[in-house]
Amino acid sequence: MSSRKRGFADKLASRIRSEAASTIAVIIILIMIMSFLSGATYSLTTDRPISIIFLRDGSMRVFLWDMRWQTHAETIVVFIYYALGVGGLLLYARAISRPADPRTTKYMLFFSFLLLLLAFLGIYNGYLEKFTSPY
Repeated sequence: MSSRKRGFADKLASRIRSEAASTIAVIIILIMIMSFLSGATYSLTTDRPISIIFLRDGSMRVFLWDMRWQTHAETIVVFIYYALGVGGLLLYARAISRPADPRTTKYMLFFSFLLLLLAFLGIYNGYLEKFTSPY
């Protein structure tokens, strides 16, 4: 009976130590960090959640102009921008660490730069909207 338990424990340990399991663990940790940084904690714990702001002229606003408030849409948008940035960094790391074909590496570096640029511009635009009052 102990050999069966030992065999199961060895199989479980080998699956946990595999590359796929470590990749899944890294992805879960990255998603948790991105959600924490985007403000999901505030969205989950606030008393009066705001989904999106409609202004008097009929336009919508995702980013509130007050640092004490945050909309759910703002949380989602910032999370997506962080995901773009992390995707760009992971693509850059893969292009540098595993160069297979020069053409593929060139495309990977270009798209990693593009993802990082889009993430930066989106987060910067959100930062500017956060401090700009619509009135």
